[in-house]
Amino acid sequence: MKKATGKANGKIIVIGEHAVVHGYPSVALPFHAVEMTVTIEQIQTNAYLVSDLYEGPLHQAPSDLQNLLAVYDQLRADLMTQNQRHWLINIHSSIPAERGMGSSAAMATALVRAFYNYYDLPLTEDQLLKYVDLSEKISHGNPSGLDARVAGLGVPLIYQKNQPMTIVHFETPYWLVVADTGIHGNTKNAVSDVAAGLNSAFITRRQAVEHNLRQLGEAATRFIDLVELDSAKMANDQWFTAICRTFKEAHKHLRALQVSSPELEAGVTFAEANGAGAAKLTGGGRGGCYFALCDSKDKAALLAKALKTENMAVASWVVPFKSSPLDDNVGE
Repeated sequence: MKKATGKANGKIIVIGEHAVVHGYPSVALPFHAVEMTVTIEQIQTNAYLVSDLYEGPLHQAPSDLQNLLAVYDQLRADLMTQNQRHWLINIHSSIPAERGMGSSAAMATALVRAFYNYYDLPLTEDQLLKYVDLSEKISHGNPSGLDARVAGLGVPLIYQKNQPMTIVHFETPYWLVVADTGIHGNTKNAVSDVAAGLNSAFITRRQAVEHNLRQLGEAATRFIDLVELDSAKMANDQWFTAICRTFKEAHKHLRALQVSSPELEAGVTFAEANGAGAAKLTGGGRGGCYFALCDSKDKAALLAKALKTENMAVASWVVPFKSSPLDDNVGE
């Protein structure tokens, strides 16, 4: 029986969460330490899904998989004849679900690639993004489009709504520790709550939300300027300090927007007290993941171990802080 497979990687947002939804710049990197794989084959019975989240008839899948169902139905309409309507879909993922690592975008990307590979069809960027954007709207309500583009295209991006996407190139001697709290985030609600603040009947709330989003956007711009700077023009410790300052500033404003959480705050505080120059949440918040920046691999490895030992993370990854693929995991 013919089978076909599609793959996609996770992502981490370095800076610009939430502000990107409202037109400010953001930076995100593909995260190759985790991966989504979808394998498909035709079957005689109705569509059937096998995954860690759910196993059973596809059209009886729970609500948190409705994005997958919508993409599947659109692919059927676009690609398949009546006698090619029944499929076994097997999903294997090492991307933690609902943690801000782009699992929903990666799942849609891998599904689309699997079907296009099955039919030996070329897949353009625009075609792929059409499907993944559909998935993201169902998953997140008012997505920025960032997850779709980083997961779908697999490139490190500076992204701003209604602006051309820019591939970002930078390399540093520093290391990231990416940590998973083990608690599901809720990007859809967090994005909705920030939007509600912008439209509040109370002017003080509107002004506060506008201020924090603007400051997040400015922090992202400063970060972009710093990493695009030739590091030879700035002493290593000054460069590290300046980058850390932008992360601290960004996290402060994310906290003010009330998209952080007790476990994220505990992790960020612990990391900054145990070898990291700065730490911040990544993704939608309200749970999910955070990362810490260290100035050496040894410090990063020790921090990753401490986060696990002290129950500040259920999983962690240590990767070089650079825009090329983050796949050199030496973490826990």
